[in-house]
Amino acid sequence: MSASANPNENNILSSSAPPPSAGGGIPDLMKIGSIPVNTVQEVETSILEPVVKSDTFCRFVFQNKGLLHSHSKVEIGLKNAPLDCILPIGVGAYSLIKRVALKIGNQTICELDDFNHYMSYRSMFVSNENNKEREQMTTGRAISHCFAYADRTTTFGGGESMGLANGLVLDNGKEANVFSTTHTPAGLVGNLIDTTAEYNPNPWQLLKVADAQDVPTFQLSLSELCPFLRHNQLPLYMIKEQVALELTFSGAGDANFASDRVALYAGKATTGSYPIDTDSLRMISDHIFYPQELMLQYAQANSVLNFTYVDYRLSKQSVAQVDAKSQMIRNLGGAGRIVSKVIAIMGDEDLIEDKLMNGYVSQACSRDYTTGNAGTSTRKNGKCTFNLKYNDTFEFPIDVSNPARHFHNVNQAEGMVPFVTREEYSNEGQSLSGRKYIGNVISTNLGGKFFHLATKLTSQERINSRGIELYYRFEDLPDNTKDYTHRVFLEVLRTATIQNGYTECYFA
Repeated sequence: MSASANPNENNILSSSAPPPSAGGGIPDLMKIGSIPVNTVQEVETSILEPVVKSDTFCRFVFQNKGLLHSHSKVEIGLKNAPLDCILPIGVGAYSLIKRVALKIGNQTICELDDFNHYMSYRSMFVSNENNKEREQMTTGRAISHCFAYADRTTTFGGGESMGLANGLVLDNGKEANVFSTTHTPAGLVGNLIDTTAEYNPNPWQLLKVADAQDVPTFQLSLSELCPFLRHNQLPLYMIKEQVALELTFSGAGDANFASDRVALYAGKATTGSYPIDTDSLRMISDHIFYPQELMLQYAQANSVLNFTYVDYRLSKQSVAQVDAKSQMIRNLGGAGRIVSKVIAIMGDEDLIEDKLMNGYVSQACSRDYTTGNAGTSTRKNGKCTFNLKYNDTFEFPIDVSNPARHFHNVNQAEGMVPFVTREEYSNEGQSLSGRKYIGNVISTNLGGKFFHLATKLTSQERINSRGIELYYRFEDLPDNTKDYTHRVFLEVLRTATIQNGYTECYFA
């Protein structure tokens, strides 16, 4: 059975289906905990080819059998990639997906635009160990850290000293080339250590290792692609309509940076369009079966199934650096909806130096840590203020400006701590190493690139006709010559009903 894309999430699948009838004692097949342990369960795995596929779009149609396991996988890869090319390490293969839609009949159960940018937020909550041991191979995400120790023994290939670290580096399980490349092994003496040594990707991170036939594929979980499936199993055998998953792929190229899909070695230019490998594109769907009599009894006893879940609505705006310096007010919409969470991302999609993350970042304010005369040092970080107003009330009595409070709000919104450093989040401090990864300096590529803002609304009530207003100000974004893209995702509550095999979907 396929594994979860995010092991930190609760894997117990649930729905708001009615409880089992008291007379019949029929277990609720939607809730694993209610099923007797001695119940026979079978899992059938089907390999589905897309009914429509191209470099821009594909559609999968599920077979209406069993219960769809939420951790079924979409297998995807790229072709014609050069040897010096990897997936953006923050989002991996999710960079390939721009829009996701799950449809039953003519009803859209959930849809998410700019999905790849949304995943730059979600991916912060994958643990260090899982990124290193699993996500590198399955999704291409590789934000895992370890200390870079500066001292080595004089013997080539000797172990590193555990006494002195010069910062954090990306840990992909492969040791850096720590010796200076200008000396042969026999000539190494003392501490001829290259402190900017390269941490190169492992072969499974490269999009091509040897030749055109050596093309890796990655697996994306349905539970990550569709918020509806995070906590709900879909009873396909009870649905008489067509169930389809539609994926719109990100653009193959952009005038502002190399590609929407890949990360390049420093100094390298894009050499192609990096098309989707449609020959390897497929769905690996797991279908759960219980004894036929039990499944028929459950369907008869539950002719109406109700599912309550969250979906996301996107609001985005282009923002100039000079305008962001003064307080800005944006209407995010949401009128008449029950909104539970707001996620804000300040995207920098005109990145030149930053190739590790591509454009899938949330930019923090810039900093000034320069050293002046007589050794005096300037320590100054830009400030971001944030607040929401809805139903004629501000979420926070005073605008939030403390970066630690911003981080705390993200923690509270998701119920877990993001696995990023302080410098990666708010651009504060100097913990990241100056060593390189695929030719790009780690500190400048990751510092201040994870500054996502999120708030779980205190009042879980319907938003009035004025919608939600966002009050924000970025004191000093790094570049005053370009515009930034400010994306805000509203988490809204929705309800889906399956009645006699037919589906209706509406906002709660």
